[in-house]
Amino acid sequence: MTEKVRLERREHLPVPLIYLASPEDLALWYVSGLQWALDHGERALSITCYDTQRAFGFDNARAAEKVLRAVTDVLYDHPEAESLTILCGDGESWRAYNFCWNLWYAEHKPEHGEH
Repeated sequence: MTEKVRLERREHLPVPLIYLASPEDLALWYVSGLQWALDHGERALSITCYDTQRAFGFDNARAAEKVLRAVTDVLYDHPEAESLTILCGDGESWRAYNFCWNLWYAEHKPEHGEH
């Protein structure tokens, strides 16, 4: 399943005009969008992530944790999904999502530097 997921950093992506109160709400919002796409026959899925500290006032790392757990659950529950691209619209979201993904799912862990 994890082989279906690709993280990409893209600058200048538009931030949606929504208000979400918590990382859990954000995760539910993404799941709802993925479910809608699957229900309408889409198989190449995507979500776009942003700096949640700036946009909503909650921690990027916590948001990445909740969102990645939720969207990977969607992939497990829907084997017909061919792929999921996670687009990160800024450096903060990229660092949080990439770190969390590598921590949980990467086959080979990246080096963390000297101790």
